Amino acid sequence: MKALRVVQTEVDSAIHARLQHLAAKKAMPLKVVVRKALVEYVEREEGALEEDSIFRLVGSLDIGGRDWSTRKDWRP
Repeated sequence: MKALRVVQTEVDSAIHARLQHLAAKKAMPLKVVVRKALVEYVEREEGALEEDSIFRLVGSLDIGGRDWSTRKDWRP
């Protein structure tokens, strides 16, 4: 089993009531509802980052057959 970490935050009473309502409707503990919401949020945000056009630039430049990460002449 993966080690679990604790994440703690504050929410206003209206959000807390809505979360409790969802948990009751789904017959799940509140922490499971919040955990699922966090997982969905992270997956959605990471997907948006992967679609960012800046990441299409990585690896698309022709550097003349040299691996710039191994060049020594540009380092101080």
